Amino acid sequence: MSKQKRTDKAVKETSTLAVKRAYDYIRDMSIDFAIRPGKQINEVDVADILKISRVPVREALNRLVVGGFAYFDPGKGFFCRKFSETEMRELYSVRFDLELGAVRQVCQEGTDNDISSILSDWEKIEDTYTSVSQEKLIQLDELFHMRIVALSGNSERIAFLQNVYERIRFVRKINIETDSVRETLVHAHLNLAQAILKHDEALATKLLEDHLWVNSQALKENIRTGMLRIYADDMS
Repeated sequence: MSKQKRTDKAVKETSTLAVKRAYDYIRDMSIDFAIRPGKQINEVDVADILKISRVPVREALNRLVVGGFAYFDPGKGFFCRKFSETEMRELYSVRFDLELGAVRQVCQEGTDNDISSILSDWEKIEDTYTSVSQEKLIQLDELFHMRIVALSGNSERIAFLQNVYERIRFVRKINIETDSVRETLVHAHLNLAQAILKHDEALATKLLEDHLWVNSQALKENIRTGMLRIYADDMS
């Protein structure tokens, strides 16, 4: 490889890394509401904080628009995503559809060793979940579902589901604020893994629907609670 090609490759890799840093930074700020919904995202500030140029920041923002974490208003700039109850309900519905397809496929085609590994891990978590932080439990919960989806072998399904998880994470945190719900979550994972291990597609489907609270009043109330918290300052 010539010196020029090595230089071009290094520049490209540096640029790609800068875009990823900007993307991750703004996405995480959006997820944690460090940037309030509907607030303009200052490209110069982001570039200064990350010590990069505005070019990768602009590229990251364009990707964040595609991912649903930001929107572009022509003539004004980029803004942090807004929220609505309808959007949250739709995202939960998409989540269920994606996971339902994966669970059915894994029940039909999954290997017992892989499923047993997931079940074994949650049998250990059952003994320690009361001492686990809310943030950690959310991570463990997402990992449980992503591992099952990964067994279906569909990379597009994995990518779509990861995006959904990131966009609904705030509402999901509200779901597990009480000890009773935490306990229910852990047992739901154990029961679902056991049903999949038995290749019982009908039972696994029913357990998944119950676990994800599809169309339940409790889910609707949690979404409303999340919306109130997100926009509390604007409503005071």
